[in-house]
Amino acid sequence: MDRLKKDLDTSGPTFTADTAVYDKRSATFHRDHVSLSTPDGRIECDYILPDDADVPPTKYVTDEDYEFRRATLHRCDGDWYLHTSMLKEDDENDTTTGHRTVLGVDLGVNQLAVASTGQFWSADEFNHWKQEYEKRRGDLQQCGTRAAHDAIAGVERKEDGRFEIFLHGVANEIVAEAAEHDCSHIVFKDLTDIRENVPEASWHHLWAFRRFYEYV
Repeated sequence: MDRLKKDLDTSGPTFTADTAVYDKRSATFHRDHVSLSTPDGRIECDYILPDDADVPPTKYVTDEDYEFRRATLHRCDGDWYLHTSMLKEDDENDTTTGHRTVLGVDLGVNQLAVASTGQFWSADEFNHWKQEYEKRRGDLQQCGTRAAHDAIAGVERKEDGRFEIFLHGVANEIVAEAAEHDCSHIVFKDLTDIRENVPEASWHHLWAFRRFYEYV
């Protein structure tokens, strides 16, 4: 912070497309807000979290036992989403448990994936584009023309491509999370009964869960 005030070189975020990667040198994490380094100086942003204290990400952000590690800032349709990596301090120091090499992963509708380390991957972007593509198809289907039919096929190709890129990205981050914590195995809940376990999941979610599992 002193180096910033003196206009000296300091660590800053790294940018790739519409994302910025932050570590503890370029971001200061608090329980209710985050301070981020930008090309125009520091900015402070409040978290927008679920009201239920037992629901991720609120469960981890407000719990002092969980430590912020790093974060990736994503821009989507003019909105910004901060994907943070968190670790429970007890887990970091615990060398006695026999399960410390296993990364457990739960799947859901609001949080696409939640790892046993406390890291989570929001489904907001997936759900947003699912609704957007459903609306586009619905509008085109009302036209009923040959051109509209061809356009629907084009929309579906774009949808598949966008979701595959998104799921690949999350899959890579989960593998990186496992590597960072020296986990030799990644364990998912059994997908056989996923429809019963996650009753609010649409066929889009079920497709995403299985494709995501395959990518990991």
